Amino acid sequence: MSKKALCDKLGIFNGLSDEEISQFTEKLMRKQYHEGEQIIAENEASDILYFICQGKVEINKNLKSQETPLAQLSILESGDFFGEMGIIEEAPRSASAVALDDVELLAIPKDAFIEISFQHPTVMYNLIQALSGRLRQTNERFVQLLDEMISKNRLMAIGMAASKIIHDIKTPLMVIVLTAQLIENLYPDSAEFTQSIEKQTRLIDQMVREILDFARGVETTPLIQKVDLAALLDDIKEINEATLTGRNIRLTVENKVQDFVYIDEAKIRRVLMNLIKNAGEAINTDGEIKITASIASGWLQISVIDDGPGVPPRLREDIFRPFITSGKAHGTGLGLPICRKLVQEHRGRLEYIPIEQGGSRFDIRIPQTIK
Repeated sequence: MSKKALCDKLGIFNGLSDEEISQFTEKLMRKQYHEGEQIIAENEASDILYFICQGKVEINKNLKSQETPLAQLSILESGDFFGEMGIIEEAPRSASAVALDDVELLAIPKDAFIEISFQHPTVMYNLIQALSGRLRQTNERFVQLLDEMISKNRLMAIGMAASKIIHDIKTPLMVIVLTAQLIENLYPDSAEFTQSIEKQTRLIDQMVREILDFARGVETTPLIQKVDLAALLDDIKEINEATLTGRNIRLTVENKVQDFVYIDEAKIRRVLMNLIKNAGEAINTDGEIKITASIASGWLQISVIDDGPGVPPRLREDIFRPFITSGKAHGTGLGLPICRKLVQEHRGRLEYIPIEQGGSRFDIRIPQTIK
């Protein structure tokens, strides 16, 4: 590679002519390092700016943790530079650099860089422009990490609360179940109602445990069983229909699945109930929610479609992240993340698809090879 081609690739000499570049390139040093070889060490003296001609370089920083002694700051490739702070401020290296493969570098000593910058201020401008871009990226990473830390702390708090709730409600829930069973024994004709009470009581316990598992990052194994999907969808429709009809929202089911399916019925029921609830809250009044089901290429697909306003574009990429909610006065922002977790535990996928005419579509896709 010619010096001119190299300089053009590096970019810091942009705006200089071939003649101007040739005046100082002979003074610059070329260095080569093999894979795994350390280029600079943290805290050592620094007075050289390095440009990467070929290969990749890892920039890392020492940590005080024994479990994680090093933190990777970035991976730089051909055309990038590092060590700039060594020629800007007289301070030891703040990080280390290691060759990830065979690397060729162009080394510019501090005095040579100062001379070049005085003769050609464009070089300094190019450096500042590059540093500004890095600072912007660092700010974005910092905000992202801060957001993740806040979410993690909130999840920890929710996990502690869920754990306490499970402990506190265990006895009342047990009393409710035993009372329902006692009523059924005294009045056998009430079996339909008492069994419904028991079912909903156990559902409360399961829902709180799912929140606790999500907050702790615990993955549970679904209880895959042979399920009559038609009966499940009919039951879900019956449970939701009365409430939705009162708000003039139609709930329809289009089931093309003739055979039994293999799912954890309790988990998928909760996913569907949550999606229907979200759709009903989005529509408010006057609209339609449609549930469709089909099997193709060994995948069960259940879709929940509504003709509401849809998810705002600014939230679409983040709706499965914790604490993201829109238009809900009392929403926690945990419903969709937990739903996705329950589907992923089936080795499946939960995806959001916006509808151009207005509305939302959530697709649940579960493989049917797990029998």
